[in-house]
Amino acid sequence: MYRCQYQVLVLFGTSETSDPVQLVLTDHIYPSPCISLSPNDLVGTGTKFTVHVEMGANVTIQCWNTGYRGTILLHKHGHSAPVQHQDYSGVGTAAFSLFALTLSDAGTYGCSYRPKSRPFVSSALGDSVMLEVTPTAAPSGRPQPFL
Repeated sequence: MYRCQYQVLVLFGTSETSDPVQLVLTDHIYPSPCISLSPNDLVGTGTKFTVHVEMGANVTIQCWNTGYRGTILLHKHGHSAPVQHQDYSGVGTAAFSLFALTLSDAGTYGCSYRPKSRPFVSSALGDSVMLEVTPTAAPSGRPQPFL
């Protein structure tokens, strides 16, 4: 973790310490995790696929990387910090659940991996999935009166 602080010589004072920043290096020696997304009965895997889901639904994004112990992180494009992370020891799958989706959950998600022995080193992001959240369809039938 890194923090910043400055000193003004004229006033002989020191600033407060900044919020911490964690630097993580990408090392391409570590394989990127694979990814899949499962809303209800739909399952998609592969490179950059899109899944359409109605608001209020639940989805599970699964990421896996065989043979390494460490942490798998779920990233959302446009956000600097990971959305979620899970530690695991060895071969396995990290399952990240998103409940009661809203329009703000829409976006492109990807996973990275940090080996347990090198927590400040990360794999590159692997394949990505695009989650499109659509408003819930209005019930069919007669429109409700305006009160």
